[in-house]
This record gives sequence, C-alpha cells and structure tokens, in this order.
Amino acid sequence: MRARVWGAIGLGLLAGCATESWTYSRPGLTPARLDQDLEACRRQSVRPQWFAVTRSGRLDQEAINQCMERKGYTSRRDR
Repeated sequence: MRARVWGAIGLGLLAGCATESWTYSRPGLTPARLDQDLEACRRQSVRPQWFAVTRSGRLDQEAINQCMERKGYTSRRDR
C-alpha cells in the first residue's frame, strides 16, 4: 500500500514538471534571432513568487506568448 502511495506521488510530481512545447514563427526568421527574442521574453516572464524546483517552472507561458506576439511572432502550441 505504501509503495502505491509513493508511486502516485512520484507520478504526480513528474506530471507537474512536464512543460508544454511551443513553436514561434515569423517571416524572415533566423534561428539566432528567435533564440535572442525568446530568451528576452523568458527573462521578462519569470514569476519568482511561484514555487518551482527549476527556473522553467516559474515561467508564465502566457506572458511569454504575449511578449513574442508583440515582437511580431505567431505562437502555436505543439501537440
């Protein structure tokens, strides 16, 4: 019984660590420019008050998408 409880907790933690994958596109886009813009938007979208083990867990994906769209990108969630 105890092993099942710990297994369920472990699966819950792993599911919480999974991140969504997003694709950003824009006419004339170079990989270097995408990296620069995406990193700038990620820096602006960190929520230090959110509890997370990693930095990526504290990122507000909606804020990242809005930032990228302001820069002229189209955002699409990968399935």
